Amino acid sequence: MFQRRSARIFMRYSTSPCMPKTLLVFFLLTLPLFTTAQSRFKLAGSVLNAQTDAPVAGASVLILDTGIGTVTDSAGGFSLPLPKGNQTIQVSSQGFETQQRTVTARADLSLQFRLTERITLLRETTVTASMPGQNVSSNNVGLTTLSMRTLKQQPTLLGEVDVLRTVQFLPGVSNVGEASTGFNVRGGNADQNLILLDDAPVFNASHLLGFISVFNPDVVQDINFYRGSVPAQYGGRAASVLQTRLKEAKATKLGVSGGLGLLSSRLKIDAPIIKNKLAFYAAGRVAYVDQVLRLFPIKALAGAGAGFTDAVLRADYFPNTTNKLSLTVFNSTDRFQLPGDSLQTVALAGSQTAFRWQTRIVSLAWSRYLSSRWQVQTTGTWSRYQSTISTPDSARSYNLRSGIDYGQFRSNFTYTNGTRVQAEAGISGILYDVTAGQLDPGDARSAINPVRLPNERAVETGVYGQADITLSKHLSVQIGLRYSWFGRLGPATTYGYRAGLARSPETITDSVVTNSGFAQTYGGLEPRVSLRLGLSEKASVKFGLSRMIQYFQQLSNTTAALPADRWQVADAYLKPQIAEQVSLGYFQNLKNDAIELSVEVFYKRLTNVNDLRGGTTLLLNRYPETALLQGTGFARGVELYIRKNTGLLTGWISYTYSQTRFLINGEQPETRVNNGNYYPAPYDKPHILNAILNYKLSSRASVSVNGVYTSGRPITYPNAKMYVGNRVVPYFTDRNQSRLPDYIRMDIGLTINGVRGYTRSGRETRFESDWSFSLYNVLGRRNAYSVYVQTPVLFAEYYNSVNAYKLSVLGSVIPSISYNFRF
Repeated sequence: MFQRRSARIFMRYSTSPCMPKTLLVFFLLTLPLFTTAQSRFKLAGSVLNAQTDAPVAGASVLILDTGIGTVTDSAGGFSLPLPKGNQTIQVSSQGFETQQRTVTARADLSLQFRLTERITLLRETTVTASMPGQNVSSNNVGLTTLSMRTLKQQPTLLGEVDVLRTVQFLPGVSNVGEASTGFNVRGGNADQNLILLDDAPVFNASHLLGFISVFNPDVVQDINFYRGSVPAQYGGRAASVLQTRLKEAKATKLGVSGGLGLLSSRLKIDAPIIKNKLAFYAAGRVAYVDQVLRLFPIKALAGAGAGFTDAVLRADYFPNTTNKLSLTVFNSTDRFQLPGDSLQTVALAGSQTAFRWQTRIVSLAWSRYLSSRWQVQTTGTWSRYQSTISTPDSARSYNLRSGIDYGQFRSNFTYTNGTRVQAEAGISGILYDVTAGQLDPGDARSAINPVRLPNERAVETGVYGQADITLSKHLSVQIGLRYSWFGRLGPATTYGYRAGLARSPETITDSVVTNSGFAQTYGGLEPRVSLRLGLSEKASVKFGLSRMIQYFQQLSNTTAALPADRWQVADAYLKPQIAEQVSLGYFQNLKNDAIELSVEVFYKRLTNVNDLRGGTTLLLNRYPETALLQGTGFARGVELYIRKNTGLLTGWISYTYSQTRFLINGEQPETRVNNGNYYPAPYDKPHILNAILNYKLSSRASVSVNGVYTSGRPITYPNAKMYVGNRVVPYFTDRNQSRLPDYIRMDIGLTINGVRGYTRSGRETRFESDWSFSLYNVLGRRNAYSVYVQTPVLFAEYYNSVNAYKLSVLGSVIPSISYNFRF
């Protein structure tokens, strides 16, 4: 899986792309499936209220695959042409739950849809709505909403549809390398993204060290990704908010769905308990990577192992038309084993390193209509993240543990006055309990001495209000204000250091112990403003201004986040990060909203950005402020986005040009980076070009293609070598002044829908299935994940050169196949 190639340090890397023969065979075998005739039939039917059997007039009936649609008449009836083959019909109407049904058109069809009245909060309605032209008419800047249907049309890695991998194709978003679900947004670090499972934060959203995300595609309803004007109710992060909404449990009959893949499988069961009152679903996934590795005895993978499981339980209770209770339980467990030792910086030695991490979430939400205009939603959330690194060697066995316990209470009030005014206000409170690090011997024979870092506890509160006001047909505004307050709780120790010298364990002069109360407090206002000027019904200009404060931060020695990376609450030395952003965008829709165009420019001022002093470590460091440097910075860029929503060809193309620069200019030479001059952030990538295209080849088959091009991220190469004793040591000066080779990748996938069967009486069965085939990295390109240097020992010191080695992850074509079913 990991490959490396040696080269001189100033050698340029180049890889000749090659097209594998399997790609040609792939299409030849499936060619007969693409020749289905495009005949059309007639679809007629009616739309009724499920509770009263009354006709629903003005309901929208849309064939999602072709964009053909109509509205129902006063009697709830409709009629429209229907292409041959499998088609998905969507029926929606204001005040009712949207309903979708997949049919196989072989003759004229007559259908009846019975819509259930919607009794959820109005905010849930407005957030999930994806009406045509919403990108032009809404006040939000830098917001992208994607349905699960869109996500499932993409080529997959290892046969899994992935939420976070799709987000990385959006404008303004980049990642640090191959097979990583961590992402960077408009100059922000990976820890500056608030990733939510409904209302609960996820601190590590990856399986298999970043190959797959923890979000099960069977339970995800849609995603809302805010990278510009973030609503005032969200706080605690400085870059973006990724809200992953789960499906409601509202089954009226037993349903089963799932999928079988090469490395993992999944299963979901929907069931009603009390008709129209109480329903639940349970979904789970399991990976069997170890079993697959045993089938391929590759020497480079000897001793490696991996696996994961995750499970979701969701229950929704509707006691009456004004109340709703929702319970969500989530559990995710990972293990990843590598041969050799990964923790040599803390003088631990072992033949294996095993990573384990687990996420547990429990969330209870109560929604209530107070009147036709007022609603309230109260949510209680508990989340726990735990990480363990260990080695089994008896003489040097150890267990290194860290973790986070997170509890939140939030109450949100929503007011609406027709379409002209929508407002909300609320309060929230968060309790953090952080296990910074606990090192224990693995058994009684181990020579490892235990190390216990003190736990950290803190509270964060927020009060917010926001209003969306339509001033005229062409002018609307969204105004929000949030005040956040943070306090670090005792017991806590704050160390003092000798003035005029860089902080180090040797320069400690005293310490202040806070046993109770608050050891450190911070607070501040976070305004959020968006202004929309409508140029026409199909075009608008939007302006956004926001300020976000982050009190809880992740500290890492590496560019890519690892399960062992340390989370820390703000204290006297680790000050809160602040991001102040201004953005301006032009939005236009063409051809009856079938095509969306947008251009956005942004500038972000960064305060208290983090970087590390050279030669220091964070792992089990009792004085992390001695390794930490903070400064200022900025990010600026332009984002282009074009998206096609209907027709045989759908998808989007995005291009981003951006720069992210840090300035760390401390009082001492040791606390300056690049002599106090601006330098590129570790994740800075100026050029990012992404394309996701899906083409419907026939009524049953569609092909999808992903294309990625990004600039290489910054890296620090040595520019000289020094002799220390009998060894040659690379000498580094300025940081992040070189770059890795550019990243290029293309994926291709094919989806084939099965034909629905019929019973003896002629009724169509509920069973549906499809096959998904994909080739990841179809060019077989060995993109550089990182470059490191080593000095081979030769017979004469003069010839001991410094060599650079390129580390590639997934440097070959990765085929995958999965079978999905539902009934």
